[in-house]
Amino acid sequence: MKIGIIGVGHLGSAILQGLITSQYVNAQDILVSGGKSGRAKQIAAQFDCHFCINNRELVQQVDVIILAVIPQILPKILEEISSAISQEQIIISTAASFTLAQIVNSLPLNVAVIRAIPNIPSKVCQGMTTISAASNVSLKQLELVKQLFSAIGKIAIVEENKLDISSTVTGCSPAYVALFIEALADAGVYAGLSREEAYLMSKQAVLGAASVLLEHDMLPAELKDGVCSPGGTTIRGIAQLEKFGLRNAVIEAVKASAKIKD
Repeated sequence: MKIGIIGVGHLGSAILQGLITSQYVNAQDILVSGGKSGRAKQIAAQFDCHFCINNRELVQQVDVIILAVIPQILPKILEEISSAISQEQIIISTAASFTLAQIVNSLPLNVAVIRAIPNIPSKVCQGMTTISAASNVSLKQLELVKQLFSAIGKIAIVEENKLDISSTVTGCSPAYVALFIEALADAGVYAGLSREEAYLMSKQAVLGAASVLLEHDMLPAELKDGVCSPGGTTIRGIAQLEKFGLRNAVIEAVKASAKIKD
């Protein structure tokens, strides 16, 4: 199977790196193309995959086409490649807010179209991808796409009307978590740790907590309650986080990112 990735910005290159790291596909079976910046050619050389000088050249050589471009330029890309697409190919779009119907209506009849929105941790095979498929996608085609993104992390199949909010939770959260880690490290430095010590401890603490929740299928409240002993230091810290609005700040951040109005 050959995979083509149109657009190798942060997300496209994360998918590329994850697929190669996971050994789901050989680097030589991945083709990439991009804009005028020259980044696609550099990425191809870095990861030893094939560079295509234009998008139509790429489309004509692959089985699966991943459109890892922003919504603003997706219509132009679809117009460019439409006549080169065959019914045997699978089209995957990572663009937020650009619906399956919009993509389907831009392509030849009966082409399989799937929206799959991974996040940046996909580059280390720890991604989270939300997936929604058009009605004409076969079970075999959907299974192939599920396997592809399972190679670079975990997946969730959702109804399309839930795709934008679920991708907001997964796509924006690495930045939210990074901010929390930075704040936690700042607190450590304030208390006397070196910056290097504080960052290492904060990163590993967050990674460890997430790993426990996933591996033991625990609710976050279970882990929190297990760490908080009566009258202990942790519950005092939790009280301050609640007092200064951490929970509400996160909810409002997601609402703002998803453009949800009360």
